[in-house]
Amino acid sequence: MQLSLIVPILNECSQLAGFFANLSCQKDVSLELVICDGGSTDGSWEWLQQQHPEWADYEIIQCSAGRGRQLNRATEIATGEWVLFLHIDSRFVDPLALRKGLDHLSRARNKNIAGHFALKFRREDDAYSEGYYFYEWKARLGRPETIHGDQGFFLPRCLLDRVGLFCEDLPAMEDTDFAERLRSVGQWQLLPAEISTSARRFEAEGLWQRQLLGSLIMCFRMIGWNEFFVVAPGIYRQQQQSEKLLVQPFFQLVRKMLNELSIQERWKIWWRGGCYIRGHAWQLFFAVDARRAFRQGLPVEAGHCHWLNFLEPIYIFLTDNLLGRCSATLLLRSWFELTDLWLSIKEKKDAS
Repeated sequence: MQLSLIVPILNECSQLAGFFANLSCQKDVSLELVICDGGSTDGSWEWLQQQHPEWADYEIIQCSAGRGRQLNRATEIATGEWVLFLHIDSRFVDPLALRKGLDHLSRARNKNIAGHFALKFRREDDAYSEGYYFYEWKARLGRPETIHGDQGFFLPRCLLDRVGLFCEDLPAMEDTDFAERLRSVGQWQLLPAEISTSARRFEAEGLWQRQLLGSLIMCFRMIGWNEFFVVAPGIYRQQQQSEKLLVQPFFQLVRKMLNELSIQERWKIWWRGGCYIRGHAWQLFFAVDARRAFRQGLPVEAGHCHWLNFLEPIYIFLTDNLLGRCSATLLLRSWFELTDLWLSIKEKKDAS
């Protein structure tokens, strides 16, 4: 059985050699590598043309930039019975990671099962970090909207045909959109191997800054407020353009866009946003479990979700009603104002 690796790139010349070297160490698996370049200007395309890997059937193509579009063009020419969507900064420590993933999914009687690898951030500063610990563990839970492209999407071609291709009109989160559409026709499983992804964007932009903006993006995508993506510049910059991220301008933009709407339209957005975040408050309970495990020095995922398992059913019982949704809407509105004020003070202080 051949496994097709599908990788989109744009100006990633610094990552290519490491990616090829890492994949060449994978054993006991027949690989097809399809890379789609989105119009690189840093020498990436020229470097790819010079490669002739003996460890994989090799195809490179070009199309206009856009991760969803690039993934789709590469998928159209891939021939493997199995497909793995990867990021160019993905790495595997275990030389049998792909073999283990293939065996795990092949043994499943249900062919509507896809896999994602256990995420590990690869950082310049390897100091023990509670923030990274939380996100690595959360990525392994398999809950809705916790599965993203940096974990690798491993699935049979027949399931891919059912899910459909990636959305090409999303400037960001096309991977999350795909993961949730797959969830509607199949199910995700955690694979028995670890994948490491570079934390370079978080380290350049700031972990909390990128995650805060990511929360806004996720919320607006899920409630269908697509106007934000049309207007907002630089939601997801190219890696070589990454620098410390200023989040308050995005809050100011949201405020400006809301002020241009009628009061009724404005509160519709707050209502939909409140209903959305009400369903994600479980992360607060999980954060307590993650902090406890982190302070005990336990490996990622070795702790227990005691508080999450205890408090989530109670929370759902108390808030899954009109009053709970109204409360979530008002809390979101208050959180937005307080966070905007805090960001304004903090970013002015940092700039001085």
